[in-house]
Amino acid sequence: METAEKEIVPVLTKKLYIGSLPYSWSVEQLEDLFKPFGRVTSTAIVSDQMTKKSKGFGFVEMETEESATKAMTELNGKEVEGRPLSVREAKPNAERGNRDGGNNGRQRYEYNDPNSTDISGRSYGNRNGWW
Repeated sequence: METAEKEIVPVLTKKLYIGSLPYSWSVEQLEDLFKPFGRVTSTAIVSDQMTKKSKGFGFVEMETEESATKAMTELNGKEVEGRPLSVREAKPNAERGNRDGGNNGRQRYEYNDPNSTDISGRSYGNRNGWW
């Protein structure tokens, strides 16, 4: 019995960053803006974790690079609700500053002298297990 081999075709999508979005916009409105340029595979608007309000930027993933390029050229700088859109290719997150807990090559000093005579209970770092 032979098994039919299916050819695997890689899906080449292009992710775009969209900045300066109106804060009141939904993902549906964002998708509708990009639909005339080609098939939209995903949309996202970034919101604040605490307030759940839009941060004014988002991402759109287009099915083909040609449709993404066309959308970039047509929509970059276009005014929407009084705000000029910024549309460009999305870049992967680069490692930034001190977010991962690193100290960016600076010397780190710790204050936990086990022979400390301070018994006041005030916090001077981690002395004798106090914090």
